[in-house]
Amino acid sequence: MIRLVACMGMLLLALNAQAQGGLYKWVDEKGVVHYSDAPPPGKAGEKLKAKPQPSLDSTQAAPRSRGWQEQLQDSNERRFQEEKQQKEAQQKAQEAEQKCQRARYALDSLKQERPLYRVDKEGERSFMEDEERRRLIAGWQQQADAHCR
Repeated sequence: MIRLVACMGMLLLALNAQAQGGLYKWVDEKGVVHYSDAPPPGKAGEKLKAKPQPSLDSTQAAPRSRGWQEQLQDSNERRFQEEKQQKEAQQKAQEAEQKCQRARYALDSLKQERPLYRVDKEGERSFMEDEERRRLIAGWQQQADAHCR
C-alpha cells in the first residue's frame, strides 16, 4: 500500500514537473533514485524529456478496444471454422480410404488367374479378354496409387 502511494506521488510529481517545464532524475550516495522538478543542489541531474502524446482531432476516432464479447465471438468463430476444416479433412480421408479399398479389391480380383466374365441383359456371360484385363488392371492401379497411402 505504501509503495502504491509512493508511486502515485511520483507520478503526480512527474506530471506536475512536466507541465512546469522539467523533470530531473538523480541517484544519491546511498544508491536511491530520486525524481524532482529541480536538479539536486550542487549536482547535475539527468533532465528527462517527455514525448508529447498526439492529440486526436475531430476527424480521427480513438481506436476502440475490443470488448470481451467481441473477442469471445471471434474465438468461437475461429473454433467453428477449425472444427469444420477438421471434419472436411476427416471426410476426405474416409473417402480416399474407401476408394483405396475398392481399387485394391478390384486389383485382387483382376490379378487372379481365373476367367472373369460379365452378365449381359439377356443373362448371357461374356468372358473378359486378356487385353481388357490388362487395361482394367492399369486403371485400377492408377486409382490405388492416387488414393492409397
